[in-house]
Amino acid sequence: MANNTSQKTSSMIARKILSGFEQHYQNIKSASIEAKRCFEEKEWMKIESDSKLRLNFYDEQVDVFCKNLSSELKKKTLYGAKDEYNEPTHIEKFDSEFWKKTKLMYIELITDHRQPELAETFYNSVFCRIFSRSFYNNQFIFTKPCVSLNYIDMDEPVIDSYFVEDKQLKNAFKSILHSYGFNCQLGNLDEDIKRLEEQLFMQIPRLSSEVFEIQVISTPFIRGKCAYIAGKIVSQLHSDTPILIALLNDDKKGLYVDSLLTDRGSISIVFSFSRSYFFITTDYPSAIVEFLKELLPGKTRAVLYSAIGLHKQGKTLLYRHFLKYSKVTSEKLIIAPGIKGMVMSVFTFPMYPYVFKIINDKFAPPKMGTKEMVKDRYYFVKNHVRVGRLADTWEFSNVAFPIKDIDDALLTELKKKAGSNIEIEGDLLIIKHMYIENKMTPLNMYLETANKEQQAHIIQDYGKAIDELINSNIFPGDMLTKNFGVTRQNRVVFYDYDEITLMSTPVFKKIPKSRSYEEEMASEPWYYVGQNDVFPEEFKYFMLPNKFMKETFNNHYKKLLDADYWISIQEKIQENGVMDYYPYGSEKRMCEIYGETND
Repeated sequence: MANNTSQKTSSMIARKILSGFEQHYQNIKSASIEAKRCFEEKEWMKIESDSKLRLNFYDEQVDVFCKNLSSELKKKTLYGAKDEYNEPTHIEKFDSEFWKKTKLMYIELITDHRQPELAETFYNSVFCRIFSRSFYNNQFIFTKPCVSLNYIDMDEPVIDSYFVEDKQLKNAFKSILHSYGFNCQLGNLDEDIKRLEEQLFMQIPRLSSEVFEIQVISTPFIRGKCAYIAGKIVSQLHSDTPILIALLNDDKKGLYVDSLLTDRGSISIVFSFSRSYFFITTDYPSAIVEFLKELLPGKTRAVLYSAIGLHKQGKTLLYRHFLKYSKVTSEKLIIAPGIKGMVMSVFTFPMYPYVFKIINDKFAPPKMGTKEMVKDRYYFVKNHVRVGRLADTWEFSNVAFPIKDIDDALLTELKKKAGSNIEIEGDLLIIKHMYIENKMTPLNMYLETANKEQQAHIIQDYGKAIDELINSNIFPGDMLTKNFGVTRQNRVVFYDYDEITLMSTPVFKKIPKSRSYEEEMASEPWYYVGQNDVFPEEFKYFMLPNKFMKETFNNHYKKLLDADYWISIQEKIQENGVMDYYPYGSEKRMCEIYGETND
């Protein structure tokens, strides 16, 4: 009888957890539906604010749910629940058989679910929030997936197909654009379709004489002021080619095509880890991710789940990849190459594509602030429109590293610089709080080994990165080259966030003329410098190391050394609110190709 009661309780708890997940996913879907409406009605501020709110959906839902579940468990003789859900559970109180049963019940419930992988992750979050780390193993949580994603029974198509033969491409594009049901005024549809046809044949000439199929994801990808149609071209004679159609909506033209991209490099940049997350409406995120993976094989599933707004699932996959890598590699964790930071300690496996970053206990002068301030800045970045120039991060707590896998120099440094953030449990080093970030080549190191042509290109992009950041209302703060990285696509991305702030914070000034030779040669400035005062003309003294690099920068971005330019950006931001961002070059925009004024 007792066993039967336990079985019923296990079933009840499993159903409650699944119900909590489904409520969360419904919130995600509702936000995505709302984003499409906002795009149609040009409510750009609403899209931006909803993007920020969505980031908190998961933790808020887990938090509320755990409080309720913990209370429920107490009524049922605890079953190992914490007295307070955020306090450690003693092993002797933990009912292992009960929680094994609960997990099995949960697996039964999600076997035919539309989002089983997300449901597993939600279960993990609930369990790990209620219980201590000593119970985090595959008996009680999903350290590896239990439900296959290959056999999900989809009752609605995720991919729509359009066959093109006998030069019927225009009809196919017309059908595609109409299929998304945008409730807003279409601009010149015939002209858009004509341009799409011209550009597709120009970019892929062979298609003009082939029979082929266009497959597109049935939901648009909404981000900022842009909606995207993502798909691929399939033909019998050649490998698949990705395709991305960018749509804009404004008061002058209505809904219109802004760009057509067919090269993987450009499309990969649109889906970059340095950009904000899309809104998509789907019941089958795993199918969307698999399709995107075919389009962009260089992207991990962790990055793609994050890109479509399912950041927690991205974290789950990244962590599983880390566990798998750490088990098979013979490498040791080492201090990351490059100039050591004053605020963060950074380490990695030499061949691992990510770095681990933890906040130091104390900051070396002249850095000031607290751990909480640094955490706030990382959260600030995640909330902000990143315009392809701010690296995304995954935040983790209580991560265990086998001490045998840690280089002695690294272990010594972590104990010295971040002792309060680590604990040693037997043969494990526990890091209480850390960030994981895509590995990039530090810009200063890249410049040391690059030839003149490479230097010239990357310095231009360095200036462009700063310019795009400040136009997006971001003042990087410390703009030394060591704080920027170079991606696989040779793009410059900022990744040191301890001094980052909004453009409204600094006060940009010109250096006043000295009144005497003695003033000019003095070790201290002859003029007053307030706490937030910034003098852009000083940047030329520390941003780049040699004459060639300085001249290259001046030739292209001399305006960044002029206080008036920075002030003009502040005024523009104040006046315009949400800015326009295009994750593709202006040369790829239809208005540029066809000689129009679009803005």
